[in-house]
Amino acid sequence: MAKAKLATKPRKSPSQERSRATVDAIMQASTYILNEVGWGGLNTNAIAERAGVNIASLYQFFPNKQAVIAELQRRHATSIHADISQALENISEQPTLRGVLKVIVKMVVKEHQSAPEVHKAISEELPLSQRCIQDDKGEMLKQMLSLLQPFMKNVPDPELACYMVGISMQAIVHQVTNQRPELLNYSSLVEEMVTLIERFLIRD
Repeated sequence: MAKAKLATKPRKSPSQERSRATVDAIMQASTYILNEVGWGGLNTNAIAERAGVNIASLYQFFPNKQAVIAELQRRHATSIHADISQALENISEQPTLRGVLKVIVKMVVKEHQSAPEVHKAISEELPLSQRCIQDDKGEMLKQMLSLLQPFMKNVPDPELACYMVGISMQAIVHQVTNQRPELLNYSSLVEEMVTLIERFLIRD
């Protein structure tokens, strides 16, 4: 017998201020539990208790804890867009490839520093089909290409190179987040990632 597909979409969106406050409290409680206890300690009863809301109020918006994680990821994606805009302003002041790469890598690392267990839950527990990745990658790749291309010398396919840089950064940071989250606070992590990418993009 086929296993039923787990619902990961909110039952409804909050329309009133009180409802939005309830959902915000659920998000904050979930983040706290994930960071303090981990995925094993996350369940709807624990979330509701930590948020100070009735369990029925939680189920009014979310059918299960996976749906809560999906909403956390959606909010994370929105935050990334805001950080990209800020990074673009900073990058315009950078005259070197290494300077540009530092801004980009710092942005990626920063997004995982505040709540590493949330990112771990997204990557390990949320079904791939439900992650908010497909909507963002195309635009982010275009932005990265426009920023890095002026510094690329003798790179035969800049678009492919930027694509490889993007997935390499994400793979490294996700692996660090899952296995050694303490490294996210090491300045040497950013420096080593920048050196790795810089040497890939500078060709003789």
